[in-house]
Amino acid sequence: MKYAFTFAFTFVLIISAFSQSWVKVSAGTEFSIALKSDGTLWAWGANNYSQFGAATPSSSNVPIQVGTDTDWADIGCGAFHVIARKTNGSLWAWGYNFSGQLGLANTATTSVPTQIGTDLDWGEIACGSYHSGSIKSDGTLWMWGNNYYGQIGNNSTTDVTAPIQIGTLQTWQQLSLGGIHSLGLRSNGGISELCGWGFNLQGQLGIGNTTDALEPTLVVPPAAGSINWKTISAGFQFSTAITQNGTAWTWGFNGNGQLGQGDTQDRNVPTQLGTLTNWNQITAGSSFAYGTLTDATSFSWGFNGLGALSIGTTQSQNMPYPLTVSSTNINSIALAEGAPSGNQLYGMHAIAISSDSLGLCTVGANYTGQLGIGTTSSRNYLECDVASLVGIEENPSIALAVYPNPSAGKFTIEAPLDAGQVLAIFNLNGQQVFTQEILNSGFNLAVETNLTSGMYLLKLINQAGEQLTTIRLVVE
Repeated sequence: MKYAFTFAFTFVLIISAFSQSWVKVSAGTEFSIALKSDGTLWAWGANNYSQFGAATPSSSNVPIQVGTDTDWADIGCGAFHVIARKTNGSLWAWGYNFSGQLGLANTATTSVPTQIGTDLDWGEIACGSYHSGSIKSDGTLWMWGNNYYGQIGNNSTTDVTAPIQIGTLQTWQQLSLGGIHSLGLRSNGGISELCGWGFNLQGQLGIGNTTDALEPTLVVPPAAGSINWKTISAGFQFSTAITQNGTAWTWGFNGNGQLGQGDTQDRNVPTQLGTLTNWNQITAGSSFAYGTLTDATSFSWGFNGLGALSIGTTQSQNMPYPLTVSSTNINSIALAEGAPSGNQLYGMHAIAISSDSLGLCTVGANYTGQLGIGTTSSRNYLECDVASLVGIEENPSIALAVYPNPSAGKFTIEAPLDAGQVLAIFNLNGQQVFTQEILNSGFNLAVETNLTSGMYLLKLINQAGEQLTTIRLVVE
């Protein structure tokens, strides 16, 4: 009973200690939005279409809260609109709505969060520049908004102002929406197969031609036989994906080197990015991309006129280039959604969460305050100085070692351990995925987890709920 009581008490302290952390970020064309672990939403940058969930102010160069609700669970930004899900599974939208991208059965711009229908089974959400989508908890795919090029996937080119189901499959796993094209992963016999639909002039669908597709169409496999895909990310007119074996692939428009292939040649089929087999995540933006390896090494490539690549210059890159991060390491990152105006493409900033989840890191264009740093000055390196939360002070004098690292989920930690301390592991979205109370004092502890492959943050917490030390953990 003593141990049971101690564990319950410590668990409460952990929840309290980490109640103020950043969970997810998303970037529109000229604005940013972030979700905090207390269920609140915060926005900054341009508010010309009520992206803040309010008609005023017209812009803000520091984060301001979206309404007063504290039950938000997920967010996604389009060019000038926001889709968000609450903890009860309901879906909400606000902002620009010219093509029905809010899903409210009309085309009126909405200045306050408004519920989409009455369903409470919404899951993953995604936003393109002017269209939106979601995968429900039953694995069905739903889309709405601009459909001029068939990006809704319902075999038409008529805009859709309320969510409609695409096909009848209940095997959809992931969804990513670009400027005017869509990508989706669906399960087929244990394999995650990749589909594309919508605009395809630059080959961004990866189907081996440049003809638009009005329905989900299988992407040409990059090798003989089937490919088991892991993650996808659609940029403005290009696409990226990672396979289960850790290889990275890019295709579509490449005028600014956003495919990372060392040239500016478009491609209409997936083309492998280098030879590395330890890619963890690639995120595609307006005309640039960021990528992270399983060891947390990060790169960027593509257009860099306003410094969005975070390499300390404004020189564009057509191959992956190591990041410059000023103050700390980062985890999850979001790149600005692209939006065209004549021959100009807007959306040139990036936002990330710091590795301790207590601050936000931004880089790139800032003329509307989209970096959230209290000014409108752009910068060409990521610095984690936005909305820093009062959190647990790290104590670097307490040494902690993990071996092996990377591991398969079984490892040993070496540190001055006291009974009652807690080992907590968090994923890159700030979610706690593992916890283990330390029952006996000592200097070594064998740990066995069932974590999936990826990068995590391991924290050692004392009985008072104070963070003693932190270390990155890589699971292969």
